[in-house]
Amino acid sequence: MVWLATGIREWIIKTMRVEKGTDFLDRDQLRHYFEKGCKPNSEWGIGSEYENFILALDSKRPIGYDGPKSITKVFDLLINKFQWVPIFEKSNIIGLEKEKANISLEPGGQFELSGAIKKTVHEVNHEMTSFIQNMKVVCEELGLGLFSMGATPYWKRDEMPIMPKNRYKKIMMPYMETVGTQGLDMMLRTCTIQVNLDYSSEADMAKKLRVAACIQPLVTALFASSPIFEGNNTGHQSWRAQIWKNTDNDRTGIPKFIFDNDLSFDSWIEYALDVPMYFIKREGDYVNLSGESFRKFMKGQLKSMPNQRATYSDWIDHLTTIFTDVRLKNFIEMRGADGGPSQNVTALAALWVGLLYDNEALENLFDLVKMFTWQSVNNLNVDVCRMGMNATINNKNLWAFGEEVLDIAQCGLRNRSLALGIKDEGLFLMPLLEQISKKSTLATRLANKFDGKWKKNFSTFYDDFNFYHGLRN
Repeated sequence: MVWLATGIREWIIKTMRVEKGTDFLDRDQLRHYFEKGCKPNSEWGIGSEYENFILALDSKRPIGYDGPKSITKVFDLLINKFQWVPIFEKSNIIGLEKEKANISLEPGGQFELSGAIKKTVHEVNHEMTSFIQNMKVVCEELGLGLFSMGATPYWKRDEMPIMPKNRYKKIMMPYMETVGTQGLDMMLRTCTIQVNLDYSSEADMAKKLRVAACIQPLVTALFASSPIFEGNNTGHQSWRAQIWKNTDNDRTGIPKFIFDNDLSFDSWIEYALDVPMYFIKREGDYVNLSGESFRKFMKGQLKSMPNQRATYSDWIDHLTTIFTDVRLKNFIEMRGADGGPSQNVTALAALWVGLLYDNEALENLFDLVKMFTWQSVNNLNVDVCRMGMNATINNKNLWAFGEEVLDIAQCGLRNRSLALGIKDEGLFLMPLLEQISKKSTLATRLANKFDGKWKKNFSTFYDDFNFYHGLRN
């Protein structure tokens, strides 16, 4: 029995090493992170992320980190009035947490709610409603407004505050300027909404990642809300998506390998190993390794850190610096939607849940997109920035394609309601169904108002805008 005891001991040591990240990485450890994301259907959850800009109502300008109308004042009131708990980076509050949800601070002062994992879209909606209510109370007391759009419609880059988070100021922002033309715009002047979903196995991950990549350009078009930038009509439906095209091609877009028939965890690992690094964390501080090779770091071959090798924790951090439209962690992130009113968050959640969390819907969706190639999807991903829902794929415009996709999502949500014994989550698709029926998106409405009623004076935008629920009709 000595061999058994030895085997068990080795397994325990390896497991502890993998989880704590205290030893050198090998291929098994790289896979481990993704493998531990495999969950039975009964444990699947829904994660939502919601970014917002904050402005001072009197000046209509963005707010800084400090001062009487500032990020710190918002934090203070959320802590004192609603029992959010502060998160610090050294002496600065950089976020809040409460009941497994957290509020993080993006580079230009954007507030991002990363919700707790929920079982239903109804729960996501409740969480978003509660967040908006909290923010409304706080903002009204401070004379502030909260709004979410794909990009700041009016503010210029040099007007944007920069938050005191070291990885942004000292590492990411300087590097962004060396690899693209609009990386700083992405960091400081864009907002998105996002949904994160689970997979049951490597094969399930591969199918979901593939169809998600095929659908993502449609999502960009449906949720487009950024035709106006620096007070001008850009001629684009999603200027946010256009900004991402000029950010950093080493880590953005839709990777070609997602369309390979043998797509696996190893496919993503090989891709991630060649994405240039940003940083590692050591003793609570960020170490600048921007542009370095993680593959070489695993072998102890970095000249800037001789004889030091990557840990499991470094691997997890590195994976967060990949910014593809659909991103694999130990869950799948759908990242390609413009920011918008809170009902868009629940609409996005309902759409992806309906498509990916019901077997019938997933199979129907796979059949719908199985002939799509990387080239056709990538071309569409470029076209939707400017054309939105008027773009085409395989000789079909997105209005028609979107109607088919929404039909599948509705079917998936109906099946879920029966299986889980819950009220049909399909009601949260109404904003999208209305857009399809009217052939009009939020971006279209914004551009039309800008060129018409507002007479190209975007300051009048604020008269037609509800700071918590979006553009008035």
